Amino acid sequence: LTQLTYLDLWNNEIGAAGAASLADLTQLTYLDLWNNEIGAAGAASLADLTQLTALNLRNNEIGDAGAAALADLTQLTSLDLENNQIGDAGAASLAALTHLTYLNLSDNPVVGSTPFSTMRRLTSLNLKKTKIQDLSPLRPLLERGLEAKWEEYGSGNGINVYDCPLIHPPPEIVKQGQAAVLNYLREIDTQGVDHLYEAKVLILGEGGAGKTSLLRRLYQANRPLPAEEESTKGIDIHRHQFANREGKPFQLNVWDFGGQQIYHATHQFFLTKRSLYILVDDTRNNSKTVHDEGFKYWLEVIETLSERSPVLIFQNEKAGRSKSIAEAGIKGRFPNVIEVYRGNLEKHNAATKLEEAIRLHVQKLPHVGDAVPAQWVTIRSELEKIKKGQPFISQKDYFQLYASYLEEDRPKALRLSQYFHDLGVFLHFQDDQLLQRYVILQNDWATEAVFKVLDDEPTKSRKGRFTQADCQRIWAHSTYADMHPELLALMEKFELCYKLPDQRPDTWLSPQLLSPSAPELFKDWAKPDDLVLFYQYDFLPKGMISRLMVRKNHLVRQPDLCWIDGAYFEHGNSELLAGLMDSGQEIELRARGPQRKELISVIASDLDTLNDSFEGLRDKVRKLVPCICSNCRLSTTPESYEEGRLLKRKHDGKLTIECPESYEDVSVLELLDGLKLDMLPQWDKPAQTGPPGADDRHSASTEGSGSPPLRTIKIFLASSSELKEDRNGFELHFRQVNDRLLKKGIYLQILRWENFLDAMSETRLQDEYNEEVRNCDIFLSLFKTKTGKYTEEEFDAAHRAFKDSGKPLIYTYFMKNIIPTDKRLREDLISLWNFQDKLSGLGHYHTHYASIEDLKLQFQQQLDKLIEEGKL
Repeated sequence: LTQLTYLDLWNNEIGAAGAASLADLTQLTYLDLWNNEIGAAGAASLADLTQLTALNLRNNEIGDAGAAALADLTQLTSLDLENNQIGDAGAASLAALTHLTYLNLSDNPVVGSTPFSTMRRLTSLNLKKTKIQDLSPLRPLLERGLEAKWEEYGSGNGINVYDCPLIHPPPEIVKQGQAAVLNYLREIDTQGVDHLYEAKVLILGEGGAGKTSLLRRLYQANRPLPAEEESTKGIDIHRHQFANREGKPFQLNVWDFGGQQIYHATHQFFLTKRSLYILVDDTRNNSKTVHDEGFKYWLEVIETLSERSPVLIFQNEKAGRSKSIAEAGIKGRFPNVIEVYRGNLEKHNAATKLEEAIRLHVQKLPHVGDAVPAQWVTIRSELEKIKKGQPFISQKDYFQLYASYLEEDRPKALRLSQYFHDLGVFLHFQDDQLLQRYVILQNDWATEAVFKVLDDEPTKSRKGRFTQADCQRIWAHSTYADMHPELLALMEKFELCYKLPDQRPDTWLSPQLLSPSAPELFKDWAKPDDLVLFYQYDFLPKGMISRLMVRKNHLVRQPDLCWIDGAYFEHGNSELLAGLMDSGQEIELRARGPQRKELISVIASDLDTLNDSFEGLRDKVRKLVPCICSNCRLSTTPESYEEGRLLKRKHDGKLTIECPESYEDVSVLELLDGLKLDMLPQWDKPAQTGPPGADDRHSASTEGSGSPPLRTIKIFLASSSELKEDRNGFELHFRQVNDRLLKKGIYLQILRWENFLDAMSETRLQDEYNEEVRNCDIFLSLFKTKTGKYTEEEFDAAHRAFKDSGKPLIYTYFMKNIIPTDKRLREDLISLWNFQDKLSGLGHYHTHYASIEDLKLQFQQQLDKLIEEGKL
C-alpha cells in the first residue's frame, strides 16, 4: 500500500499503535484520522509523511507535544486539530506551517493569537471556543481581508472567534462585522484607549418578597421602605456610582423587577447576560430546596436567559423570621450561585454585606473595564449627561454629538451606537425604519410605557384589545405625547402585540392579556387521526404561546378562540391548536384538515426559531414524535418518541422501534417523515421580494441605513432520499448563514425536491426541474451509494447550461462510506463509480465529505470564496 495517496480511517479507534503502522505510507497526500485516540505518540508517528497536504486529526488529544511533532509537515495546506488539548506552546509550533490555507484549532485552550499572524496564506482560521482574548496580533490577516466572525455554526473563510473571552475587541464589536473590527483597531491607534466601568444589576423574586425594600436599603437610604400593599409596576431603574479599585467612577444600573405573574413574560426581554443578579427570598414562604418553585423558577430563568450570569441570594428575614435553605444543593445544581446573604430589611444595616459583595462581583464581570477608543468613553459620558434631562434624542442629534468629538462619519457613528445598544447603555433599533429615528437614552422611559399598556384596566377588561384612542389616554404624559407610533413599534418589536386586520378604528391585541382559560369549544377537541407534535421542556420561558401567536398572527383568524396559553391557527380548511399542557413544561401542536402537515410544519418551524432564540434552551427542549402503530393511530394520547433518539436509530441503521404500549414495531423513517416538510409552503411566505421576515416597516434595507440592495443566489440542492438528513442539515445551516449574508445584501434561496428519484419516473416532471436547474446560480449534488438516470439528467442539464452561459456553477460531493457486501448495493456503487468516471472525463472535479459538518465546511469555504471574488 506504499503508493496510497488518499486514506480515510476516521472514527476507527486505531490508537497510537495504529497511527505508527501508517508511517511507511510516505506517498499520502490526504489523511483523515478524526476520532481515533492516537494521542501525542500517534501524532509523532506521522512526522515522516511529508507529502501530506491535508490532515484531519480532530478529537485525538494530541496535546502540545503532538502539535510540535507536526511542524515538519510543511506541505500541509489544510489542518484540522479541533479538540486536541493544544495550548500556546503547541500553537507556536504550528507557525512553521506557512503553506496552510485552512487551520481549525477550535475547542483548544489556546490563549495567544500571535503565532497565526505569520501564516499569510490562511483563508480560514477557526478559533471557536478557545481562550483567545486579543485579536490585535492578527491585524495583518484582518487588514488583508480575512474577516473576524462570531458564528456558532460558521465554517467558511475568515477568523471564527465564537464564544471566545474576547477583550480586544469586545464580542459586541466582532458581531458587527469586519468594518467595525478594523474601525475599532484604527481608532485606538489615533485616540488611545480608555475604559468603560459600568454594569447592570438585576433584582428578581416573587411579588412581595422585598425587592424594592432591598433597593432602598442598598442605594436609596433617604427613602422609607414601601408599604406592604405597594408593588413595583413593571421595572424601576436606579443609577448608582462608586469608586472602583483604581479610584475610577463605576456606574451601576440597578433594575428592580416587579414580581407579579403578569410581568414575567415581559421581563425576559431585559434579562441580559454579563450582568449580576440578586434573587430575593422571602423567609415567610416554604421554598427551601432547589426543587421548590421560589428557587427553581427564578434560578432557571437566570440560567437560561442570561447564560449563567452570577447570582447572589438575599434572604429577607421579615419580622425577624429566619429560614434554613439547602445551600449546597442549590449551588450544586446552579453553580452560578455565588453566595447567600441574610438580613431583616426593617434594619438599616441589613444589606451592608450584600452591598460589599455587589461591589466586588460587578468588577469581575467579563465586559467591565473593556478597553475602547478614548473618545467613545467621552461620547458615552456626554450621553449620560443628556439622559438626566430627556428620555431620548433624535438620530440626527446623536450624529451631531458624535461629530463634535470625532470626524463626521455616519457608518462609524452607527457602529458605535450599535455597540452601546448591545451593552444595554441605551436603545437604538437600527433595523426598524420607524424606531431607528430615535436613540432612547432612558430605558425605564420605554419599559414604563410598555407596562402602562399591560397594566391598563380598560385594556385588560377587553382581553388585550386597545386602540389609538387608548394610546392617547394611556400615554398622555408629555414625554410620550409625540411618540405613540414609535412606542407601538417598540411593543411589536418585543412581540407584545400585533395589529388586528380589518378593524375600524385601528386596533391592537396583546395576547398576554387574553383569558387565562381555554374556550369550551376545545374541551374535547382532540381526535385520534389528528397530526400531533409535542415539545417537552426542562424549563419553559413564560409567554411562548403569546409570542408564537404574534409571530404567526396572519394565521389567527379568530383571536377570540385564543387564550394566554393557547392559540388557534387556520389556513383554508385546516386548523391547528397550540397549547400549553397541564404539566406547564410541554407544548402540544395538534393539526387536522387537508393541509394539516403543511400547517403543523409552518407553526413548528416558528416555534423552533423561537426556541433557538434562547441560547440557554438548546439542551433543555426535546421534540416528541407521536407513535403511528395500529393502536396509537386510534388514540388521542398516543405514545411518543424523542426525535433525537429516532435520528440516532436511523444513523445506526436501526430502522424500526417498538411501541411500549402495543409492542408493535414502527418504521423510524415513517415517524420522521410524517410531520416535517422540507420546504415550507408558499402561502406562509410574506408577499415581498426580500428574505422571509422583512416587511415595509421592519426592513433590513431601510433608507439611510447603508444596507446594500438585496441579491438572491439560487442554489439547487439535489440528492437521493438516502441523504435526506444531510440535505436537512445543509439547508438549516445556510438558513442561519443568511442572517450574516443579509448584511452584505445577499440572500440564499435553496431549491430542493423530495424523493425525486422515485417521483420523477411516475409524474415525469423532470423537464420542469431541469428548467429550474438551468436557471439557478449553483447546482449542488450529493451522493452516497447510488446514482440514477434522473440525477444524471439534472447534472447534464446543469453542465450544458454552464457550457452555454457560464452558470450554474456545479459542485458535486460524494459521502465517504464503507463498501457494502450486499449485491444490490454493490451494483449501486458500480453505477456511482461509473458516474464518477464520467465526471472525470468531463474534467469536473468532485470532492468527498465525511459528515454533514464536513460538507458544510467545504461548501461554506467555496461560497465565501465565490462571493469574495465577485463570481456570484
